[in-house]
Amino acid sequence: MCCGPAPELERVCFACRRVGHLLGAPLAPVFPVRLCPLPGPLYTVLRGYKESPVAEARRHFGALARALLEAFLDVHGPCLAATAAGPFDLALPVPSSARPGRAPLDAVSGLADAVAARLGSRWVPDALVRAGAPVAHMRPHRHAYAVPAAAQRLVVGQRVVLVDDTYVSGARAQSAAAALRRAGAEAVVSVVLGRVLRPDRVDLHARFLWHLQAAAPARDAREPAPRACGRCVCAQTGVSTE
Repeated sequence: MCCGPAPELERVCFACRRVGHLLGAPLAPVFPVRLCPLPGPLYTVLRGYKESPVAEARRHFGALARALLEAFLDVHGPCLAATAAGPFDLALPVPSSARPGRAPLDAVSGLADAVAARLGSRWVPDALVRAGAPVAHMRPHRHAYAVPAAAQRLVVGQRVVLVDDTYVSGARAQSAAAALRRAGAEAVVSVVLGRVLRPDRVDLHARFLWHLQAAAPARDAREPAPRACGRCVCAQTGVSTE
């Protein structure tokens, strides 16, 4: 189930409903590290770490992305494990749908060690590869990704956490999760650095963010931020990400 442990349809946004329908499979729970409205500084980081033409800028943005993930896992690691009904055995990045070679997050210095140390899991980037079927925004495919024959035994019966940079419609991450479950993974949970919203295009996104920001000071004044919680799974706007 995407966006929460309960299966109620009203808790799932339009994009998740459509992706789930096209995949014809249960969706993986999604834990966003941050909401990522466009345009915004977080999106600059999440694009720049892999696309900046300047190597020093890529390293700088990569370090920022790693720090965000580390801070999130320090607080919410137990939430992820509770959702998967146990500690994670494996962690891996979602392969790029367009770039050949290793996943962009796999190239971020120190990120693999940070995830493995905080979740007690093995970082295995080669356990998932792109397959022949196309995948694009709002267009998932059950056969867009595959577990190579050499990794089949590694995946069967394991709890897996997928790590990705951005989540818009969920087509890539959910297609990847479907491939892992098809290969025999016991549980798959997705952690994304930025849950993309478009307040410049979607009025409900703008209102959602406005209410979130308006409520933040009062919430902070009442109580300190919890060290761990059961409410960090993909808070949704209930509207399309288009």
